[in-house]
Amino acid sequence: MGILERKIIHDRTTLCSRITYPKFVLPRHKHAEYEIMLFTHGSGKQFVGEGVRDYKEGDVAMIGSNVPHLHLCNAKLNPESYPEASSGIALQFHPSIFPMPMEKQPDYLPIYELLQKSQYGIRFLDKNLYDELLQQFQELEQTTHTVRLIHLFQILDRLCQCKKTSMLSDIAYNSSNLLDEANEPVNRVYTYLFNHFKEKITLEEIACYVKLTPSALCRYFKQRTDKSIFQCLAEIRIEHACKLLAYSEMNVSQIAYESGYNSITHFISQFEKVTLRTPSAYREQIRL
Repeated sequence: MGILERKIIHDRTTLCSRITYPKFVLPRHKHAEYEIMLFTHGSGKQFVGEGVRDYKEGDVAMIGSNVPHLHLCNAKLNPESYPEASSGIALQFHPSIFPMPMEKQPDYLPIYELLQKSQYGIRFLDKNLYDELLQQFQELEQTTHTVRLIHLFQILDRLCQCKKTSMLSDIAYNSSNLLDEANEPVNRVYTYLFNHFKEKITLEEIACYVKLTPSALCRYFKQRTDKSIFQCLAEIRIEHACKLLAYSEMNVSQIAYESGYNSITHFISQFEKVTLRTPSAYREQIRL
């Protein structure tokens, strides 16, 4: 089975994201980000590197950078015996979030050693760890910038203190086989979107820029990001609109136009879909 090279798309303000998986559908894949996985429902088999281990609700695992992994749900393997599908919550963070060379920074040595062990895949077995991390994941999601980093390091510190662990694979995968970031199609799409989000953009224009057919590009982008190109474009536009709402005195119509929308109705609809608030409510809340 081939290994899918997956590109994790973070918000522009962070390289650390909490991702909810209502069910596990990805094939065997890898990504540059380290991943801490909380199994929230169901059971199945976790494949990490060359190892395989059963998982169940309440289990906690960590997967290293570019380590191939796959989660197979028992509800898919044996639906008659296991009617409940598996789900999980992951914290994914890019290696560049840490100083380099990390091993020469004494304050980072415990975390460095944890990251090195994660290249084998780690299962954490401390009692109550799942509940603690679930709470910490929720708290991290409400933070940004330095406070978000503090929460991440607190989570990693808690994992460093875990007394009971087991390795998931006998082979450690290194993180040297990263994608060519400059030419990788997902990055080229993002470069185009960031440079042209105020304009009318068509799929054909993006595909021409990336040098793929429109259908091939859509499949490739969706596989590696779990998002469509135009979902990402909407998020870029709404993020820009949020900045204008917070720091300018433009009215909503002006902000819609400056963010690439010709229809105020469509802008408000997209804004509510991304932020769960109207533009006016967002402005009121941010200025309290």
